[in-house]
Amino acid sequence: MEIDRTTENETEIENEESEQIIEVPLPPGLPQSVIGRLSCVCDIGYEIKKDEMMDKEYPIIRGTQEQIDYVKDYIFLFTELKLALREISRLARRFKTDVKLFTEDDELQYVLGFAVQDVSGRDRFEVLMEKPEGEGEKIVILEREFYVYL
Repeated sequence: MEIDRTTENETEIENEESEQIIEVPLPPGLPQSVIGRLSCVCDIGYEIKKDEMMDKEYPIIRGTQEQIDYVKDYIFLFTELKLALREISRLARRFKTDVKLFTEDDELQYVLGFAVQDVSGRDRFEVLMEKPEGEGEKIVILEREFYVYL
């Protein structure tokens, strides 16, 4: 029986390419708290690089292509979610009420769990595992929905 060596070599090259560590510069204005959370959650490297020619510093993330793609999705979701939670927190403080959050999306529930920790007034928030009684306000962020109960 003969073994096809070219197929084995091609598979090894593809595996090496997928495991190759790449660096991607982050967009300006991304909050440090978002970057810190993403580096912990997505297991990527984070570093500040200095461009000697332009005399500027810029943040980069370092990881495999798969990790970088995962992080890009989380950056958009986490940033939009924090903006929405900031507005909800502002209203909760104004009306002196507690807020309960619920979603059926497991990934969004996970992100909600640590996004709430980065919002001022986080003591007013509770992320629920089961859908409560009554009507909640549906909020859609990047085609994912969660409900706010007062």
